[in-house]
Amino acid sequence: MAKLDPAFAAAGETFAGAIHVTSDASGNSELFTNELAQRCGGLGVEFRLGVTAQGFVTDGDRVTGVRTDAGLLTADNYVLALGIQSPFLARTAGQRLPMYPAKGYSLTADVVDADATPAVGGVDEATLVAWSRFGDQLRISSTAEFAGFDRDWKYSDFSNILKTGRELFPTAVDWERARMRSCMRPMTPDGPPIEGRGKQRNLYYNTGHGHMGWTMACGSSRILADVVAGRPPALDTTPFQVRSHRVAA
Repeated sequence: MAKLDPAFAAAGETFAGAIHVTSDASGNSELFTNELAQRCGGLGVEFRLGVTAQGFVTDGDRVTGVRTDAGLLTADNYVLALGIQSPFLARTAGQRLPMYPAKGYSLTADVVDADATPAVGGVDEATLVAWSRFGDQLRISSTAEFAGFDRDWKYSDFSNILKTGRELFPTAVDWERARMRSCMRPMTPDGPPIEGRGKQRNLYYNTGHGHMGWTMACGSSRILADVVAGRPPALDTTPFQVRSHRVAA
């Protein structure tokens, strides 16, 4: 492991071995998204940031508009991709989505010793702590928990991440000034995301990807674009069709 990535030399005898997946990769989702937004803007796509969607306006089996705090927006077709907020807006169109948030934690720290910081992303299967190098930063994340929609966190929530990170890469980053955050991962009970058309003929869903949202983003978008355009997708979309759930009285 140390021959592959010298940063692991500091781990000593912590590992008995590892599996190197040469096709695996990691990236910066924020950088990707900002660059994508710029390119889309050059193609005429308009982004209305800071606008809150409040509900769909429907007429029979069609959506005729979206009520927002900036007025009514209308279109030929609509795509709902709101992460864990998707079920709330879907209800205004009469569609119940089986989704629930899994609260995850991540830590980002500045690199202070490049040679001691891993260049290869990985996962410690014993602690389920994952790491990825973003230039002069190291991002580390760990397991998730069911805690409703509460986004608050305390320092002890990151004890597992800090313990593993300091054990593997003790001098790599500025652990004392690490930036911590929690997030809501939109999970479905059976795992696959929700893709495709629901009750309305012109309302499509692209949501419920759990912790794999950016990983699946390009593939999901390609599938949905084919569905909207009436083209046969490259994958069988049966496992991803819009699912409803029953609410006990």
